[in-house]
Amino acid sequence: MNKKTTLLIILTVLFIPVLLVVLGFAGCNYFLDLAFPNPPHPTITYGEFPFRLEYEINGERIIVEDTIICKFDGFEKTATGSFRKWKSHLASNKNENAVLVIVEKRVKIYCSVGGAKYYMNDEGMFPAERPFAPRFFLVNSSSHDTMVYKIADFIEKYKLKIVDFELSEPIVNTFE
Repeated sequence: MNKKTTLLIILTVLFIPVLLVVLGFAGCNYFLDLAFPNPPHPTITYGEFPFRLEYEINGERIIVEDTIICKFDGFEKTATGSFRKWKSHLASNKNENAVLVIVEKRVKIYCSVGGAKYYMNDEGMFPAERPFAPRFFLVNSSSHDTMVYKIADFIEKYKLKIVDFELSEPIVNTFE
């Protein structure tokens, strides 16, 4: 065999698997599009929703007044279907979509104020049917930490409680 033939065989052996992988991904996406077409696009894709949260930590009352900003972020395809994606963040902090309550060691305690799906009225959620209730949740900020923290322990330790929560009503959105 000459060098050209050997080079052609090597390139063919390398090229065919790459081509199959590329075609496999393209074909998979094509079949996902056929099996799970995108749901209807929202008519309203942006909203700002003021809220007032009053909570207690060890008997001290704290009042937070802010706005949650919600935006449509396209569609997401998974093995179970295609879904509308939403982003949300606080007007006071574009990196957060919940109110930061406590930072202790490697744990942050937040209070949820509702997500974009709720406020943008995705999938027919109406306040009379499913009102949003704020809740405390924790985030372990160290991926190397093997400690398991329970939100109930922090609620008890700091005597956390929601005193009052006034939220904006979800919009009336349609999907076309």
